[in-house]
Amino acid sequence: MPGPDPSHWLYRLTADEWLAAAETELGHCQETLGRRAVRAGVTHARRAAGMAWNAVLALAPAPDEKFGRSYMEHVVALASDQSAPEEVRLAAQVLRETPAAAPQLIAIGKPDLTVLTEARRIADYARERVAALRVPPEGGNLGGLPSP
Repeated sequence: MPGPDPSHWLYRLTADEWLAAAETELGHCQETLGRRAVRAGVTHARRAAGMAWNAVLALAPAPDEKFGRSYMEHVVALASDQSAPEEVRLAAQVLRETPAAAPQLIAIGKPDLTVLTEARRIADYARERVAALRVPPEGGNLGGLPSP
């Protein structure tokens, strides 16, 4: 895991900063969906999930190329990642398949917060993975790398 690098797409933020950015996006998602701005809400949800996944990629000994670089590429890859729990794959599928355009008819009542819920599920899983990557495995070395 390289140190911070402002010029690198992944290492410009630390894992904690990526998770904080994801939380900010989740807040924007909630706010925009609350005022029924569906397109913006879906975009914020996808960005939140992708930013949270950047935290995992930033701590990995070597980033997994299958996750690509963009937030949406992360979501698409998570949708079929057999190493992820089923609920996380399903959450990613919802984010991948939800159209960014508002529905023709908007129901009266509370706004649909499904994409927010599913983005939060992915962010929570990313937070768990980050914590696991920080815990040294038996033998005391971080990330499973041989001790010097």
